Amino acid sequence: MSELNTNENKNTANDFDEAVEKNNTPEFFKDDLKKEDQKTVNKDKSAFFASTDNDDIASEEKRSNHFKTIVDYIEIYVIAVGFVILLFSFFCRLCTVSGPSMNDTLINGEKVIISDIFYTPKRGDIVVFHDTNTLNEPVVKRVIATAGETVEISYNVRSMTVKITDTNGNVSVLEENYIKYNGSASYLPGVYVVPEGTIFVMGDNRSHSMDSRHPDISFVDERSILGKVLFRITPVSKFGTVK
Repeated sequence: MSELNTNENKNTANDFDEAVEKNNTPEFFKDDLKKEDQKTVNKDKSAFFASTDNDDIASEEKRSNHFKTIVDYIEIYVIAVGFVILLFSFFCRLCTVSGPSMNDTLINGEKVIISDIFYTPKRGDIVVFHDTNTLNEPVVKRVIATAGETVEISYNVRSMTVKITDTNGNVSVLEENYIKYNGSASYLPGVYVVPEGTIFVMGDNRSHSMDSRHPDISFVDERSILGKVLFRITPVSKFGTVK
């Protein structure tokens, strides 16, 4: 190495040392430092905007998910309402019990679901039929006998007896642990032969029921049956099937 180059290197080193001691940056480093500082600033800016973009994306995804959840709830609600409308239009209907004639099985004001889909009346069923003779409104009673059967009713002080002779000639006494009877009979003992296409009905509150024992009600035409009681829906505490 030439003496000239050696002297130049020494001068450069001395200039750098002086600059360091004076806390100054040597001129030949300023451009490099500026470039490094600019790179750092650019990196910081990139990181900042990247973070901002990520926050915006996350916020947008959150709003989108929230919107999708709302749409899902709306769809479920619409489907549920449509199902209920379809159900009550073609398969069942809501009825309200009126009066005390079915106490204590059904109480005045309770709401029940009934259906007549593929329904054939049978003894023991609770049905709703449309009475056009007296009240001109839906009436709730229990089926006691169907077409071709004979009903024989007798009363005493503490109970009443209902005897059924079916179409095969078999005779049976109904076991009716659901009835309410206080010993005061509003009707006389009687025998009733149920005509074809009709049913014989009575309320469970036998002392206070206007039913097939009354000439204004008499036998109920099967075509006037609106349906069998399936469920009690109110009060909620008594929700369930009805027997």
